Amino acid sequence: MKKEKNPVLMTAWIVLFCLSVTFPALAQEKKYEALLGEWDVQTEDGQFTFVFIFSMENDTLAGMFQGSSGEVEMEDLSYEDNKLTFTVNVDAGGQSMAIDFSATIEGDTLEGMLSLQYGEANITGNKRK
Repeated sequence: MKKEKNPVLMTAWIVLFCLSVTFPALAQEKKYEALLGEWDVQTEDGQFTFVFIFSMENDTLAGMFQGSSGEVEMEDLSYEDNKLTFTVNVDAGGQSMAIDFSATIEGDTLEGMLSLQYGEANITGNKRK
């Protein structure tokens, strides 16, 4: 005798599978919600300005850096417990220069530091509305 499949049970399994795939992605986006979007950032003296752009790509946090030397992808990007860190490699007169950024995010504000081979500078920023 052939055993028939229960359509209600099959539907329940399909729904559970879909939820198990969707919820982790939503949880990741929720984790980064305060960070996602565009940020206007400047050095403490206002001499240098940047734009940080954070987004989700394939359930992974991604970032772009825009400055006077152009736009580059952020490397080693990390955001945990409101602490942000990343590195960018920019063109400095034909030579590549690494700049390390670290900051704390509180609401729509950012405070931190950039470090490069010539020294360090404090940075502040605001999230665009």
